[in-house]
Amino acid sequence: MRRHVPRFRAVIVASSALLALPALPVADLPVAGAIAAAAVGWSLLHPAWFASGRRPRTLLAADLAVLTALCLTQALTVPATQPSHGSTWILVAVSFVAVAYQFTHRPLTGALVAAHLAAADLAGAVVAAAVHDRPGAWAAALPNIGWLLVQAAMSRGLHTVVHRRSRAADAAAAEAAAARRSLRVAEARRAAERTHLATLHDTACATLLMASLPGASVRPEVVRAQAGRDLDRLTAEERSAGQADLREELIREAARHPLRAELRWHVHGQGRVPLWRPAAVALRDSCGEALRNVVRHAGVDRAVITVGRRGDGVVVTVEDGGRGFDVAAVPGHKQGLARSVVERMRAVGGHAAVVSRPGEGTRVRLEWPRA
Repeated sequence: MRRHVPRFRAVIVASSALLALPALPVADLPVAGAIAAAAVGWSLLHPAWFASGRRPRTLLAADLAVLTALCLTQALTVPATQPSHGSTWILVAVSFVAVAYQFTHRPLTGALVAAHLAAADLAGAVVAAAVHDRPGAWAAALPNIGWLLVQAAMSRGLHTVVHRRSRAADAAAAEAAAARRSLRVAEARRAAERTHLATLHDTACATLLMASLPGASVRPEVVRAQAGRDLDRLTAEERSAGQADLREELIREAARHPLRAELRWHVHGQGRVPLWRPAAVALRDSCGEALRNVVRHAGVDRAVITVGRRGDGVVVTVEDGGRGFDVAAVPGHKQGLARSVVERMRAVGGHAAVVSRPGEGTRVRLEWPRA
């Protein structure tokens, strides 16, 4: 309101002054034209001064002085033949100024300015009636001046309502923002919990399952070594800030599984591929879960890990030529791939997809888009 109302005021005052000139007698045009030009000039200067914020009290005094002088010139700027005070351009301009003050200043200032402009307009009507020798004609201006005060009061009421509603909207927005922050915190906690559970699934649970399978012939030293690696994984601070080399992570992960994992590197060069550590960890652990599923369910002892680029991202696929399965028919209690792969990649902003058909092997595709 403080930014736009002064501009609207300038348009109204300038338009009123210019559009009133054709109604004046030719003999009155030089003086009336000079007064209208001064009104237009002040209407253009006022919003610029107001926007600058410099010396607001001086601006207020200057504005009231100009408007008071404008009201007192009605004998020169309003034709003597104009029958109704309510249709004078001076009243239109002054009324809009009184309304504008209600949206740009404090209530007391707005009320005093409205009362001052009403008195100035009435004084101008009295002077015009005396000059044009129409005693008592000024009394016809009283209803219009009273309506000026009513307009100012209604504008102040509108400003108060809008201000209160705006504060209520701000409070509601702040409350909604706090609720969103709480929701994000809760989601982050759930994501951390899912990540921890996925890590447990990939480490301790997998090792315990390996040792407890009926007829398992796993040597104690193998279980011991695997449990040691699991403990290192669970206690390591791998998800802190920093970077990790994806190639090294995948090579180490492939060596942990009892199958032949061939790594095909389709990235330019054979050196380091530094990634944001949480993304590298998610790709590594998802790849490890896919290899575990090959060992458990595919019926083959070989898998191919392919690493390539897609735009600015990196894509890792794990493929086997095993027995495959129907993805849509997986029971609800067997969601290792969904929880340890799909959700893990989603948690770091990546994507994962599992494609498999009975007798045609399985392909797990992992993508992180901001390598």
